[in-house]
Order: sequence, then C-alpha cells, then structure tokens
Amino acid sequence: MPSPAVSVIIPTYNRRVWVLRALQSVMDQIRPDDEVLVADDGSTDETGQAIEALYGGRIRYYRLPHGGAGIARNRAIQLTTRPLVAFLDSDDEWMPGKLALQRALMERCPEVIFCFSDFAVREQSGTEAHHFLVRWRDDPRPWSEILGPGIPYSTLADLPAGAADFPVHVGSLYLAEMEQNHVLTSSAMVRREPAGEALRFAEDLRVSEDKECFARLAAVGPAAYLDTETVWQSGHRGPRLTDAGSIELASARLTLLHRIWEQDAAFVERFGTRLQRAIRLQHLLRARCYLARGMMQQARYDLAQVPDCPLTYRLLGVLPGVIMRGGLALRRWIRNQRVTAD
Repeated sequence: MPSPAVSVIIPTYNRRVWVLRALQSVMDQIRPDDEVLVADDGSTDETGQAIEALYGGRIRYYRLPHGGAGIARNRAIQLTTRPLVAFLDSDDEWMPGKLALQRALMERCPEVIFCFSDFAVREQSGTEAHHFLVRWRDDPRPWSEILGPGIPYSTLADLPAGAADFPVHVGSLYLAEMEQNHVLTSSAMVRREPAGEALRFAEDLRVSEDKECFARLAAVGPAAYLDTETVWQSGHRGPRLTDAGSIELASARLTLLHRIWEQDAAFVERFGTRLQRAIRLQHLLRARCYLARGMMQQARYDLAQVPDCPLTYRLLGVLPGVIMRGGLALRRWIRNQRVTAD
C-alpha cells in the first residue's frame, strides 16, 4: 500500500520569479497522486500567467483578493483533499528529498500530528548559513529537552541512498511554543484529519499567524522534529512574511498568549507562572520599543502591566515625551558626531 498522498500549499503575493523557483523545488519531488495548490493573495505582477505558462493544469491555482498570508493559507486548506498537508512560502525552496523523508515518517509514526525540520539560509549575495533554526528560535536548549530523546531516522523509515542518518525527536511542543517560535512553516507537514480545526492560521494578525496554527496543532497531539535541513530560506530585497517590527511582533505574541494558552484552564493550572512570565516579557519588550521611540503613553501602559518592572524602565516611563524624544535625538546626534570624527 503506498504511503499517504500530500497536498502542498504555496501562498504568494507579488513573488512571480520566486514562486516559480519554489514550485520547481516541489514539482521535482511530488508523486502523481499528490496535489499542489497556489493561493495567490491578489498579486499584481502577472504571477498567474507565469504559472500557467510553465505548469498549466499540473497545479491548482487560486487567485484571491489581497487579505494576507493567513487568509490565503486557510482558503487553500479548505480546498485540500489529501491526508497530509505541507507548506512552502513562495520565496523559499524545498531541498531534494524533503517530501519523501517527511511522508515516510508520518506513515511510520501515526501518532504524530505534524512534523518539521531544520533549515538553511541563502542570501542574495550567495552567502549561506546552515542549521539556522537554533538561531531563529532563540532557544538554546537541546531538542532532547524540548521534545524528548532522539531516535535515529533509519530506525523509523528508510533513508534515501547516500543520505546521512539523523535524530528524530517526538513529543509535545505546546509549552515550548508558548515561549519561542520553533516551527518554520515551509518545513512543516500536517496530518489533516486528526488536526481538524486546529489546522488554521490567524487571519487578524499580519505577523505570527503561523504561530497560532502550530500552537493549536501542538495542543492536539505530538510533534516530530527532524534534525536535518529540508528547506532553503532565501534572503532578498523587499518584504518577507518573516519580516516584522519589534512592536508588531510583541503585540502579536501578546494576542496569542491571551488567546490560546491563557484560555486553557488545565495549562494555566500547571504552567500559570511561566505563562505570566511570558506575558510580562512581551510587555517589557514592547515598552522598550515604545520608549526608544519616545511614545510614552504606550510605554506606560505596557509598564503598568508588569508588577515587578525594573527600576530603570519605571524611571524612564515617568519622563515627559518631549524630554524623552529630545534625549534620544541628542544621543543620535552625539553618535553621528563620533562617527564623523572617526
């Protein structure tokens, strides 16, 4: 009996050149029973014509009104028909063998709701950075502590010819996702039916919409991390789905902390202290950004949400906005003078 078929979802917005490259990395490794869905979030750069010219009826292309990555992915999810769902952002690429590795793992580990992997970054200059997830997620703990002991992939499924073995870690990611991002969407594969309504991205957030999805999936059941690279993430000019300002990121994380984990009574009873610590941290991070911009009213609101606020923040928070902005301008002027003098 063949292993499960996969629905591949690629959201895109004005990424005509990039999406063609992403699609090629997918088409090189899908099977005839897989399906590929491109959710075009209202592109104005002739993305649809370019895809039609190269792939015609080999993919399912949907042009949507511009609404954001979360809406585009959700619309495509509603249209999927295969047991497994994999995602690829249109400016990323799958490495050869990615689909086969994860498909086999999901077949051999039916308890796993979703799996994901490490990734590499390739800059426009050609510079490459490997095993990037440890820097991206900002969590120094080993995966054996986050998810559980590593199991050689070769004991779970056959390795491709010539491929080096690597560990697979299986366990709950729910607590870890509360504190940091661990899942690159382009590396993820999800079991569609057991995931149910949890397989849904936030539609009211411009950033971290994927974090909501993987947090809810982690609440459903175990995740598996493949400690190997399966994705190239590309650095290039222009905005990316992963680009966002610090204020926007902190605001999104606060929304999700309140929306997901704070509403989970069993979780709060067990991990309430860590949850409150995570909430305080985001308020402090956002307050620091507001202070740096001289936005005193917003900073004071966030500082008021932190009972044990550091003294330095409290002192800065009482300064009038005009003084704060003047001090910041003076600091920038002094720094520029030093640069000029050097």
